Amino acid sequence: MEKAPQKKSLLRIIRFPAFLGIIIGILAAFVQALLFSAGGPEAYGFCVACHTRDLTNAITNAFIGTTLGIAPFSAITPVLTIVGVLIGGYIAAKRKKEFRLKKGSILNYILYFLGGIAVINFALLVGACPYRLALRFAYGDLIALIGILSIAGGVAVGVVLLLFYMKRREF
Repeated sequence: MEKAPQKKSLLRIIRFPAFLGIIIGILAAFVQALLFSAGGPEAYGFCVACHTRDLTNAITNAFIGTTLGIAPFSAITPVLTIVGVLIGGYIAAKRKKEFRLKKGSILNYILYFLGGIAVINFALLVGACPYRLALRFAYGDLIALIGILSIAGGVAVGVVLLLFYMKRREF
């Protein structure tokens, strides 16, 4: 009789976002340790900007024969985290019945495209992902602090804009 309440409380804990974040953080640290011991860079566990750059450069090098730069670890093992994020996001959205194509004007699509290019370029400009920025700041790099504050500010502005547009659409 006591197993049913324990099972419900365990399911409640597992579904709590902070618990999931802790588990993902531990797994990411473990994978990072494995990557570093295999010759990978210190801060290369999961970075949308760096992995996209390396995947794009590797494909371009393979098909066109260029010599675009790739991280040494990516030259040995292809970095497919971006593909995994896209496929995982698609599967999760389909499973929860939240996937829908957003119809908009051509101007919206152009702005989304240019915004994506700007985000990747600025991410690569400041040294890529927040993890790497945090490591650089820990070593005393004040430019990394500016990058971290810029990311936080960009997220805050994005949230405010999204909330504004959501409230405008409600009748």
